[in-house]
Amino acid sequence: MRGFALKLAAREGRAGFRRIGMFTTAIALGVGALTGLHAFHQDTADGVRAEARVLMGGDLRIQSGAALSETVEQVLDSLVGEGYRVSRAVSLASSIVPPGGGGARLLQLNGVDGAYPLAGRVQSDEPQAWAQVLAGGAVAADLRTLTELGVQAGDTLTLGSRRVRVAGGVTGLPVDFGIQTLVGPPLFTSIETLEESGLLGFGSLAQFRALLLVPEGQDPTRVARLLSRRLSDEGVNVRTAQSEAESLAEGFRSLTNFLGLVGLMALLLGGIGVASAVHVYVRERIPSIAVLRCLGAPQGTVFRAYLLQALGLGLVGSLAGVILGIGIQFGLPRMLEAFLPFEAAPQFRWATVGVGLLVGAWVAFLFALLPLLRVREIPPLAALRLEVEAQAGRSWAPRVAGGLLLGLSFFLLSAYQVGSLRVGLVLAIALGAVLVILAGIAHLLRWTARRILPDGSPFLVRQGVAGLFRPGNQTGTVLTALGFGAFLMGAVLVAEAGLRAGLALDPAGGEPALLLFDVQSDQREQVEALLADAGARTDLIPLVPARLSEIRGIPVGTLMAEEAIPGWMGRRVYRNTWRSTLAGTEQVVAGSWEAQGDGPIVREAVAEGWVRVSLEDELAITLGLSVGDRMVWDVQGRSLPAVVSSLRAVDWASFQPNFYAVFEPSALEGAPATWIGLIPPVPDGRIDALQQALRAEAPNLSLLDVSAIRETVERVSNQVLRVLRALAGFATAGGFLVLFASLLTGRFRRRQESALLKTLGARSPVIRGVLLVEYFFLGFVGSASGLLLGVGGGVLLLRQQFSAAAVVPWDLLLVTWAGLVLLTLGVGWSVSGPVLREAPMTVLRDVSS
Repeated sequence: MRGFALKLAAREGRAGFRRIGMFTTAIALGVGALTGLHAFHQDTADGVRAEARVLMGGDLRIQSGAALSETVEQVLDSLVGEGYRVSRAVSLASSIVPPGGGGARLLQLNGVDGAYPLAGRVQSDEPQAWAQVLAGGAVAADLRTLTELGVQAGDTLTLGSRRVRVAGGVTGLPVDFGIQTLVGPPLFTSIETLEESGLLGFGSLAQFRALLLVPEGQDPTRVARLLSRRLSDEGVNVRTAQSEAESLAEGFRSLTNFLGLVGLMALLLGGIGVASAVHVYVRERIPSIAVLRCLGAPQGTVFRAYLLQALGLGLVGSLAGVILGIGIQFGLPRMLEAFLPFEAAPQFRWATVGVGLLVGAWVAFLFALLPLLRVREIPPLAALRLEVEAQAGRSWAPRVAGGLLLGLSFFLLSAYQVGSLRVGLVLAIALGAVLVILAGIAHLLRWTARRILPDGSPFLVRQGVAGLFRPGNQTGTVLTALGFGAFLMGAVLVAEAGLRAGLALDPAGGEPALLLFDVQSDQREQVEALLADAGARTDLIPLVPARLSEIRGIPVGTLMAEEAIPGWMGRRVYRNTWRSTLAGTEQVVAGSWEAQGDGPIVREAVAEGWVRVSLEDELAITLGLSVGDRMVWDVQGRSLPAVVSSLRAVDWASFQPNFYAVFEPSALEGAPATWIGLIPPVPDGRIDALQQALRAEAPNLSLLDVSAIRETVERVSNQVLRVLRALAGFATAGGFLVLFASLLTGRFRRRQESALLKTLGARSPVIRGVLLVEYFFLGFVGSASGLLLGVGGGVLLLRQQFSAAAVVPWDLLLVTWAGLVLLTLGVGWSVSGPVLREAPMTVLRDVSS
């Protein structure tokens, strides 16, 4: 009987492929996305780890927000004596004005010494270009950056107060992914040239680095731990190239996991389609199965035959998906070659292929299992009386067990994809809830169509609406597939609208037109006078760099050693300010901003000589501070005792400058400070003249047109939105693939109905109209339900993942809804064409045979 089951599965396979085969395409789509993206992640992780030293420029990096202290420099000098190689670099965001004029371009400006980089090989398009940079007075960047700036070798650029020559294009230099992603591509010059430009003046927002290459045989991780302990009080961060590589690899993993959800959803849609197709297929095969039972075939043997058939089709789909995944794996590095600063050499991975085959076959098996359980309940008497099959008792235990196994499998797949059991559980529950709601809507549509159809309706409407609830209808599958795709599209459209609204910069709505950084105290009067002459009156805001020294009488170093506070908070340089009024982006949540409202604890501290300071509420919570607590700040070597007088909630998403700590006006009197300014839109379009005047008066200024920031923000946001659109488009394609396959599966029943209607005198246009009415209601309800569910999903995504306010683009959703309805009608039209062209006698002869 085992051999008979295999032979029966092979014999029935051809008919089964016609019914179920299209759904394996959706499974192939999902398996291809999963295997291809996982393999791509492994390739990129291997590439990053292999080139970790080259990407960082050494084995270790010591970084600080201020110039490296004398203690750090002494440690570095001692390491050089022990055989270490050391290189120094400084980086900051700066705007560069191309020689041809136009808007400023925001770039990552890097000043390096003669030993930079310690690892890797710099290549240039011009002879000795890198040597000219290290010698001073020249800059270099990759060719794409130079092209965007409109310069080439031999041209000049202005860096602060210094004009420098463009040496040429270079490749093979280290990459700072964080700054480059948020700011822009790197531009390299020597440290001496950067210092001469005046951009590294007091208060500049620069990052100072030292790169180390450890001697052969030493462990960089162990060296990094020793240096971290040795320099714990110096406000520096020590990182290894390997840890940076792992962080970058994890970033690629997050991206591939996010994209891999597309494959998971395509698998889910394909599985739903398989379940529906198998359900219809089994109903059609009831007479054949009953005959087999009459001839003595055990029910278990017949059940195994059809289960083997479904498993075989799942393997075929999985194999096609693996081939597609290999194409994705080898194609992505070429598509992203311009953006990957390392070589991601694709490698054929048997483990990934095996997992893809197993996952695809398992999903097809599980979704086919539940409808195939019906095969075990078909009695031999059904060969003579079909209604006997409907009266046969059903055992619910196997169905419950199968449902639980299906839910557990989907949960494990989700957890595997996102790398977290908790997130996987939330994802599985959320998607399961969406599918349950869509299934409920489909059931409600069938129930409603049966009861509210007016008797006097036109024939097309009555017959089309009746198709929603007739025996063997595909309402549930079609509406679920269409609704699920619409759900994803709706969620992405809402998320995109919310992100764009949060990132939009609108000068007419109160946003500044220009930003000024690093205005020195002796330049303040001249800069304010220029702004007043241009009609752009603005108050410059002071910045005073300071570090935390003590919290409630305990040194910060001790708190960091005991892990009572995060290390980065104790080491960082805070740029604080003073003022007497609250900003529009702030709200007091504890204590009092006005001195008259101080409590007795604050008044007592002020009487003892402590100054009042207002802290950002989240910083205070992390440091364990509340109103009345005392802390000591180190302001350029001077201790400043302060008492927390209030806590503020700050809107960091605003374009206005915000601060962690705001002191009372008299607290920082005499402290060294720099100034920043937000210049409102200048009347009469005099913005270019104002920029030229400011650059001439204070060449060291970092002066930035907001349009440059808008360009950077839009570049970053568009990358995120492209991923979201890809997610929606890919999954929607899978949904319509299942929709097409569902209608194609129902075509075999439509042949009989169309033949009977033609026999009764109905013409092809009438029959097509009946079908289109049914498809219209399916598209209308399915797309509307999915989009409305997507609105809720998009709102939750914005609030939970992006902490952004929701903006629902109802007009765009309405256009999308209309497009989905038309697309559903188009799919139905294409599927119904062959049905209408067949002669009634041919169909009836096939049925009778």
